[in-house]
Amino acid sequence: MKKLKMSMGIWGNTNLPDRFNVTGFGRFVPVVDRIKEVGQIEGIDGIELHLPTELDESNADEIEKVMGDYNLQIVQLCGHTWTEKQYKHGALANSDKKVRDAAVVRVNAALDMAARFNVPISVLWPATDGNDFPLQSDYLALYDRYVQSVREILDHLHANNYRTRLCIEPKPFEPRGHIMMGTTAQALCIVNEVNDPNFGINLDIGHSLIAGENVEDQLSLICRYGRLYHTHFNDNDQQCDLDLPPGTVNFIRLVSIMYVLDQAGYDGWFGLDLFPYRDEPRKFIELSRDNLRLAGRVVELLNENGANDLRGCGTSGPEMAVLIRQCIKEAD
Repeated sequence: MKKLKMSMGIWGNTNLPDRFNVTGFGRFVPVVDRIKEVGQIEGIDGIELHLPTELDESNADEIEKVMGDYNLQIVQLCGHTWTEKQYKHGALANSDKKVRDAAVVRVNAALDMAARFNVPISVLWPATDGNDFPLQSDYLALYDRYVQSVREILDHLHANNYRTRLCIEPKPFEPRGHIMMGTTAQALCIVNEVNDPNFGINLDIGHSLIAGENVEDQLSLICRYGRLYHTHFNDNDQQCDLDLPPGTVNFIRLVSIMYVLDQAGYDGWFGLDLFPYRDEPRKFIELSRDNLRLAGRVVELLNENGANDLRGCGTSGPEMAVLIRQCIKEAD
């Protein structure tokens, strides 16, 4: 089986408070220690961070050394534009130009740092751009402002000849009642409107699920336009964004996702966006790694046993279900 490139978002292996327990159930782990923990786990070769909350000029040298010690790569570096009071009503689409400008500066700073570490991906998560009350926000204006901010960021990227690619990460709700571009197709519309080779999609599986999407469909659509630049893997029951290890709620669904990625020739990173509120983060990471590998092996067996022909005719649902079951049994 081909090696899967896996990365871990280090926001997930420390104490994680929620709105019902703002102190969390665990203990705070310093950023460098989180990176070391990831570096000790076989099969996880990349990390993902935010600027400035996890990486900035004050700790960049130390993080660079630790990454070298553990042979890790920064795969994704995101500018934090939803954790400060100024962003409570939005960031790149905020109606206040000063706030919008601050968000653009933050994203550009992440791109500047990304250049130092040869980071391939920088995610844009709209998070606080949206609305909670009916008619609270003028969405026509939101989209105008968001696209303008993205164009400014891309101007900075191209002026500096950066190779990092920007990705929208759609999510339908939380922290806002409705986040703009909450579905995959909505985000893809904006990506295609901007039409820049450095601008694409990071599909978070859990976000797509709580939007009620058929992830096979959405991945195929993104790949049809060649805009799938990164992925975040996790799982949930489609009620809330639980960020459980992928394949723990529905393993067959994970197999189907991996099959479509294989079919499309996806060669990017498999990012782990996990929130182990009550459990040991290492268990979440290792379970995610093992489930992704197992699903990858099932996909290989499906390919070897005629899945492509069954899918091509589109009329063999029961037969495909039996084949999937057989391949899971053989792979496990």
